[in-house]
Amino acid sequence: MSDGRVAMERMIEKLRKLGQSAETIAADLAPELRAEIESNISASQGPDGTPWKPTQKGNPPLANAARALGVAAIGTKVIMALRGIEARHHYGQVKGKVGRPILPRAGFGLPEQFVKVITDVAQRRFRMIMGGS
Repeated sequence: MSDGRVAMERMIEKLRKLGQSAETIAADLAPELRAEIESNISASQGPDGTPWKPTQKGNPPLANAARALGVAAIGTKVIMALRGIEARHHYGQVKGKVGRPILPRAGFGLPEQFVKVITDVAQRRFRMIMGGS
């Protein structure tokens, strides 16, 4: 077999692996998205970087919101969810009607920082399979 044919078969095999990598990307992505959300919580800001309104006493809100956060890869998807009072704060369904978004919301587009996290994870996977930097 010629060297060119061997090289082509290796490339085809790498391309096939790319098609099978969506679950791996999702699994790699879940903890990185969680870290991004936790960073926003620590900074008292929404997923788009908009600062949250302080509490009535002037304190940073939702300091423990990370405990109410669930992020998991299920197949090729990453599911993000909130439970408890934090979910109500996310939608502004609390006394005072002050919304403090924690997760990106459907219909509002994916914030730039989340796109960057997703792109970085996918590119790392691509480089791992295809080689190169």
